[in-house]
Amino acid sequence: MLSRSDLLTLLTINFIVVTKGAERISEVSARFTLDAMPGKQMAIDADLNAGLINQTQAQTRRKDVASEADFYGAMDGASKFVRGDAIAGMMILAINLIGGVCIGIFKYNLSA
Repeated sequence: MLSRSDLLTLLTINFIVVTKGAERISEVSARFTLDAMPGKQMAIDADLNAGLINQTQAQTRRKDVASEADFYGAMDGASKFVRGDAIAGMMILAINLIGGVCIGIFKYNLSA
């Protein structure tokens, strides 16, 4: 069974390391993808104008670039959800601990 200090350590690691790290990675990935998008679009247009690809291939490449940007944008949103979930878990834990101590002290006359 976990002691209180072990539980607080795990919660701290979960919040600081996992959620902050994942959030930062997804933000940077989304930013780099969005920053590179105009260059990729211009490269597709240049290939199309040079005759290296046809209109169908250009549309396919544009669709791939757009879906990649959508993926990284969704990943950024998902990391914010995970961070909110970790905060909610910490709040629920705090409420349960405080409520349990109060019920034990006031209802069952236990010592703190």
